[in-house]
Amino acid sequence: MSLYKIQNSVQEVAEAISAVLNVDVTIIDENLYRVAATGKYKLFIGEKIPTNCSYELIFKNQKPEFIQAPKDNKVCQVCSRKDKCMELATLGYPIIKGEKCIGVIGLNAFNEEQKNNMMEKYNLLLVFLSKLSDLLIGNLNYYETIAELTIKSEETEKIIDGLENGIIGVDNKGKIKFINSKIESFFGISKENIIDKYVKDVLPELDVDLNNYNPQEKKLKIFNKKLSFIIRSIPVVVENKKVSNILEINKTTDMVRNAYKIVGVQNNIKFEDIIGNSEEIIKVKKIANQVAQSDSTVFLRGESGTGKELFARAIHYASLRKHAPIIPINCASIPDNLLESELFGYEGGAFTGARKEGQMGKFELANGGTLFLDEIGDLPIHLQPKLLRVLQEQSFMRIGGKDMISINFRLIAATNRNLEKMVEEGKFREDLYYRLNIIPIHIPPLRDRKKDILILSKFMLRKYCIRLEKDIKGFSSEVNRAFVEYNWPGNIRELENVVEYLVNIVNEDIINFKDLPIVMKELLNREAKDVSPKTLTLKSRVESYEKDIIGSMLRKYGTSTKAKKQISNILDIDLATLYRKLSKYNLQ
Repeated sequence: MSLYKIQNSVQEVAEAISAVLNVDVTIIDENLYRVAATGKYKLFIGEKIPTNCSYELIFKNQKPEFIQAPKDNKVCQVCSRKDKCMELATLGYPIIKGEKCIGVIGLNAFNEEQKNNMMEKYNLLLVFLSKLSDLLIGNLNYYETIAELTIKSEETEKIIDGLENGIIGVDNKGKIKFINSKIESFFGISKENIIDKYVKDVLPELDVDLNNYNPQEKKLKIFNKKLSFIIRSIPVVVENKKVSNILEINKTTDMVRNAYKIVGVQNNIKFEDIIGNSEEIIKVKKIANQVAQSDSTVFLRGESGTGKELFARAIHYASLRKHAPIIPINCASIPDNLLESELFGYEGGAFTGARKEGQMGKFELANGGTLFLDEIGDLPIHLQPKLLRVLQEQSFMRIGGKDMISINFRLIAATNRNLEKMVEEGKFREDLYYRLNIIPIHIPPLRDRKKDILILSKFMLRKYCIRLEKDIKGFSSEVNRAFVEYNWPGNIRELENVVEYLVNIVNEDIINFKDLPIVMKELLNREAKDVSPKTLTLKSRVESYEKDIIGSMLRKYGTSTKAKKQISNILDIDLATLYRKLSKYNLQ
């Protein structure tokens, strides 16, 4: 850093030296500009010293130089101003910061008295100049430290202001030390009006227990609108003593959205992540990508295992809502008596066993983003009109609540059931069906996209070889042919299960036809005698795969108690569960 940054201090040092030693003083920086001066050279402050001046040698050697009779000294013979120089002697002392010379203190004698004084006190002058050099370095370090702290303070302020949550800094008594712009936005206040005032006086609704470090939910009336906030007190501790607190304040929906941003990074699916080059899948991806920019409801139809949730996520992340969460809920996987509270949430004490602070539902979590209702054909009939009302009014009330909560989400629904038939049978509401069926997209089954089967199987083989640390080169031509000929009633999910099974049991470089699951081979070879292929259910196929896996493990590890314990650990199941399956499949 240039000495110009502390030019006032440098000039004060120059004048102090001149007053004590009765000599003229010049101080230059690393660019050979005169930063400070006294006497004859004071008018030349800010100008560059003559080229080839003796001070350049001091920069090069980083050690003092004392020159008598400059006009006759060989060092001065190349100086551009040697013929006009009036100095009788000069002493230059380097200013060293670290390993770099950043300037020179020059003492200039213009008469015999000054010259003799410099010669007589040369050693004392060197000590004196050394101390002054250190003083200048200290001043420069101080300036740099203050500048760095100022920059960091500015950076910290910008970071705090840029946070999506509100921040209030208070002392141990609740006096406000600082706030960020989010707080100003939340409450319509200016920081100039509340700094050094107590929270309880200016924002009484935020007067929380500073020693309670658990998140606290408060409902505040802001601009005649009731909003829910999560408030958390964070202690600032220095040397094991609490010196202040940070109040972190989030709108409830903002806090949830921020949390899901972190979680959702792993599930950020793009259309190019959906594998397949067949005309059928390319057409579906094109339609889905086209409607992604809309806010209209999308209804994904297709058999189980075709990848409907994958499409739902791809649509969400291609939409304008991609920075907000996509909230999935499987209507078939949650018991009827719990599904309503999962969707709507509930207030504290709404029913026996409810959390005292209440809980947000999926509608509220999806606010600003996308709600994905999977297996919507399994939605209980008594919840269907309630869902319809939420979709129509874009508002709802928590169970046990009194306030309407406004929401704005994009709905994507999916089912593998025949809803048209269910409507005819009175098992699904017709009005809800038409509310869902705005943009229907049919995901083709794997048997209708044969071109993609080998691409998918190779991708899955690579995936499970990496996961299971196996080195399998690929599939034999017979296996590839079998994959293409097979009907895949379980679609992509079944294909993935088969590949995972094969990677587990095969120890050779190539997977051969003999390694395929028994049921699959029976269907392909048409050799099953005890059951027609058409009557084989998904359950029976899964059980066959399970039997094959356990059988292969027994052949590899043995049938001892120790071996069975090892197998149960590998399969991540209880030993008791393994024994039940051994009995079931007659493998004991």
